[in-house]
Amino acid sequence: MEEKTKDRSRIEMSPYSKVERETDILEQLYIWRKQGTEATEVKIGRQFDIPKKTAAALLKQMIEKGYIYPYAPNKEIILTPYGISEGNECFERHSSISQFLQYIGVTEETAEQDACRAEHFFTDETVKALCTFANADIRGYERRIKNSELTDRYAKGNYVFMMQIYSMGQNRPRTFREENFWYTGDITLEIADSGWFELQYAKEEYKFKKKLWYKNAGKLTEDWTEAEKGRLGERIPANAFEFIVKASETLVEGSLLIALTEPGEEPDIWNSCQLEVELW
Repeated sequence: MEEKTKDRSRIEMSPYSKVERETDILEQLYIWRKQGTEATEVKIGRQFDIPKKTAAALLKQMIEKGYIYPYAPNKEIILTPYGISEGNECFERHSSISQFLQYIGVTEETAEQDACRAEHFFTDETVKALCTFANADIRGYERRIKNSELTDRYAKGNYVFMMQIYSMGQNRPRTFREENFWYTGDITLEIADSGWFELQYAKEEYKFKKKLWYKNAGKLTEDWTEAEKGRLGERIPANAFEFIVKASETLVEGSLLIALTEPGEEPDIWNSCQLEVELW
């Protein structure tokens, strides 16, 4: 049962120092906070394969450094504002290194594992250079990126881009799903601590007429997730998409497997379609 609680892409594969372990815990606490997941000593011990006593000692040091608030045994561990800021920085470093490795052809799983190792040794200057290179206009390169919040490409704020919903059955020529015309064709990208897309309905009569489900591009074997309801339409996290970065065109294309179902109907591959977004 414990194996299912671990995010294996975040587990180190080689010995390293207490400071490095502390940094990894800080990053994981930040990720759990973003996900709305409660953090405890027991959960940290399971995540990093360390005894509860060791986890408690590391967390005590993190309290002394101001990363987390003092907590009672078996109670939730909460990041301080300083801990949130430092955790976000750790997360951004990890993401930048992972995305660079994916850029040069490393698989997502390996890139995540290697980024865990490398983030402890690379200087801020090196991480910044990697991020700059990964976002540079280098002709001839095309890369596929998964699990990206897009926070490395866009500053905080709202951006309006284009979207389409295509049928899966016919590719040449491609055809729109009927539901495509329920939407305006615009999609808002909201960048804060993480990235979120919000679709926009064309008319009130179409709004949430069907349920929209999606499959995370990096976890296609997992169950469907129902999209959140926003003010204008459904909201989907940016990290669920697969993005193709076409450097020579300074264009980013995102794709996501979705299903639109009637009330009481379950999503499956047979009623699925493709949501595509174009960013620039």
